[in-house]
Amino acid sequence: MKDIIMTIINDWDPIELFPMAPADEYISEIEKIQEVLKLNNYITIEQLASEINNIFLRTFGDDVYTKNLDECKKIASKINNKVDAK
Repeated sequence: MKDIIMTIINDWDPIELFPMAPADEYISEIEKIQEVLKLNNYITIEQLASEINNIFLRTFGDDVYTKNLDECKKIASKINNKVDAK
């Protein structure tokens, strides 16, 4: 599950750190997202999107992290689809 989340988050690159940053730049956020999924078997896309948004806001602040909830819904949907397919 962690690899799936990492691929999706790194492709999204919400802070636009790549290609300069190491591949594990978002590892703490990825682990938090993974923990949310492990603790909530029936989480909705909207709930996961909100969690993703809050995780990045807490880590980077709204002056650096400027993505919106709609964009997080797309990411949450991708994560959900890949994790469910596994």
